[in-house]
Amino acid sequence: MQVPVAAQNFLELLEKSGLLTESQIKKVRDKLKIPDTATARETARLLVRGRVLTPFQAERLLEGRYRGLVIDGYRIREVLGFGGMGCVFIAEDPKEDRKVAIKVLSAEHALDAGMLARMKLEAIAGMRLNHPNIIRTYRMDTTGAVHYLVMELFRGISLHELVALYGALTWPMVCDIALQAAEALKAAHAQGIVHRDIKPANFLINEEGVARILDFGLAMMKDVPEEEFSLSMVFGHDCLGTPDYIAPEQSIDSRHVDARADIYSLGATLYVALTAHVPFPEKSNKAKLEAHRSKRPKNVCQLRPEIPAEIGAIIAKMMEKDPAKRYQTADQLADAVRPYAQRKSVQFDFRELVTLRAKQAKAKVEQSGRKSSGQRSSITSASGWLKEGSHHIAEATDSFGQSETPAIRQPDPERIRTEPVRSETQPPSRPAAFKGPAPAGWRLQILGTRRQVPLVKVRTSIGSEHGVDLLLLRTDGVDSVQCWLEYDGQNWKLHQESKTLPTYVNGKVEALCTLHHDSKITFRENVGVRLISIPQAAKNRKRLIALLIGLISILAVGGLAWLLLSVFQLS
Repeated sequence: MQVPVAAQNFLELLEKSGLLTESQIKKVRDKLKIPDTATARETARLLVRGRVLTPFQAERLLEGRYRGLVIDGYRIREVLGFGGMGCVFIAEDPKEDRKVAIKVLSAEHALDAGMLARMKLEAIAGMRLNHPNIIRTYRMDTTGAVHYLVMELFRGISLHELVALYGALTWPMVCDIALQAAEALKAAHAQGIVHRDIKPANFLINEEGVARILDFGLAMMKDVPEEEFSLSMVFGHDCLGTPDYIAPEQSIDSRHVDARADIYSLGATLYVALTAHVPFPEKSNKAKLEAHRSKRPKNVCQLRPEIPAEIGAIIAKMMEKDPAKRYQTADQLADAVRPYAQRKSVQFDFRELVTLRAKQAKAKVEQSGRKSSGQRSSITSASGWLKEGSHHIAEATDSFGQSETPAIRQPDPERIRTEPVRSETQPPSRPAAFKGPAPAGWRLQILGTRRQVPLVKVRTSIGSEHGVDLLLLRTDGVDSVQCWLEYDGQNWKLHQESKTLPTYVNGKVEALCTLHHDSKITFRENVGVRLISIPQAAKNRKRLIALLIGLISILAVGGLAWLLLSVFQLS
């Protein structure tokens, strides 16, 4: 592909993309007064500032990738998510004058019967179900070799992301999510649809607290046997679902389950929402499946005593091993949780959330080492363009999504001493967005020791495998790459990387947050680091010394006054 250099080259690619016609480009060029001498990058910046292009569109064109920015008339604006099937984009629907979400199957899966079956199941279910707590699907289509779904755009945070960012949720809020989920499942089950993959990642919640279920890609529907057969041939006859949330009977035979399997999975999902721990934190999928069949999880009230016993009993009943002992219908479940449900607004920055998703997706692609095949400029080659270096027109270009729900595992209570050392190599990662040097005077102090490691890079990785910047040895409480500390030009920020083990900042589970002097970052009890600013520590010491001097002076003056008063009284 040819990378544009001058303004004219860039505008020619813009016309080829189909985003604007030749006459529209001429009008825009005159309005924004783009000079003939402008470079491609300068032209892109002017078009982004003038709101003619989005940062994502500009980045694609600067890379010479003009194909796929318009799909069957839908104008792709930016990335909303990235997962195992492909990418989800925010797009403009000019016919309906609305913004939509478009899921595009990646080129590597274009001939994959299993992935095509999942997409078709998701489309059928999404078009049949018209419910306020279910994401709508408008259409499924193919143009050339591109398979895509057009869905309702819902600006929400996933339940998984919500727990990862804020930790365990309040029980009235969780009960409200449960009530909304039960109403959605009631509608699906009435249509003969069993979801079979209820989990935190498949719930979106907007700022008003409205929850919606998505991704019916593993749904069981009696009248589409060919898709069920394709899933069975590709994924096996015995187990469809996610190990952390799967019902016992579904882990044995996924083809003969009913509504009660969804109720079990919803119970496991609510367990995570209430405790920030999966019910069974076993290390292998095989062990997780066996635990769902044979073990009882701790009652949520044991982990959070402030939760009413009635709610603990509801979760326990949802997760009974025997389906006959669970709530038999979603309607029964709704009646049980309704008295405890209370709608809560949810505070999150959607733009920052999309940026975080992009960073996680890029890191995931880079670590997987996957190479895209075929035409690299195609929008379906998601892994290809995510892997490329970014021009960083704006942070909004870092847009992402996540294919699987990471288990939010309970840290092992066993205490193991770590021995941190500096690694000589850096793991594969995207370039840091901030191009300047790391600020002077910042260090990481290893907890329980006096050792301090200078922060000399604007992007520093922490983990338990060789290749990270700060290596923590002999601990199973830290992932291979646990998290990143990144300087954005003003502040240090923590970015969670591990999909299974939580990171705590000052005792609270965090996935993306701003760090300050004396921020304590831990991964399990007494295993972690403290962020230290040497200049700030020096200022604090000076203040303390000044305070002590002032206190001593006050005491001295007081003592002298008392002495003089005593002498005066004696005389």
